[in-house]
Amino acid sequence: MAGLTPLTELEAINEILATGSDSPISTLEENTVIDASLAMNTLRATSVEVQTRGWNFNTEDSLKITPDQEGAIRLPRNTLKVDTVGESAGINGVQRGLRLYNKTDKTYTFASPVTVDLVLGLDFEELPSTARLYITIRAARKYQDRYFGDQSTHSYTSQDELTAQSVMMAEELESTDPNMLTGSQFNQDLRARG
Repeated sequence: MAGLTPLTELEAINEILATGSDSPISTLEENTVIDASLAMNTLRATSVEVQTRGWNFNTEDSLKITPDQEGAIRLPRNTLKVDTVGESAGINGVQRGLRLYNKTDKTYTFASPVTVDLVLGLDFEELPSTARLYITIRAARKYQDRYFGDQSTHSYTSQDELTAQSVMMAEELESTDPNMLTGSQFNQDLRARG
């Protein structure tokens, strides 16, 4: 029994094209149809925008990265955001290209491993279904705004977008299991003192 499967990138692009009454495409490879290219670019840009916020599904917490032989901290190619944490929290490290830069010491060179939280840009098919749906609806609304301009002809309303976003955020809460008593920064600081 096959059942339902999450939205693929191709299906999402065809959904965006349908909002403009454009013909669907059958492949993502070397698409020469201008509308399909615009829809694909809008979907991918929207995916980066949404993922850059950082969600449980695309964040690596407390990842220790060891400098290479030149002392550089190399970041994964799909890094969207980086923050030094834990024992490395005192380092004012920022992403520059695919390396970590120490703003305080004004150098790319590190003598020891650095602990970071990384937000990674995932391929569409690696995202949870709720994120795929929200990104598709948001991208479809952007596509309509940019290339058609008439908000009265939107296939998706702002309420559709807000509903999809709230479903994704509810899944985020479920997956992180937040606890006000043990998870707040204030309480973590108190426990560290004791």
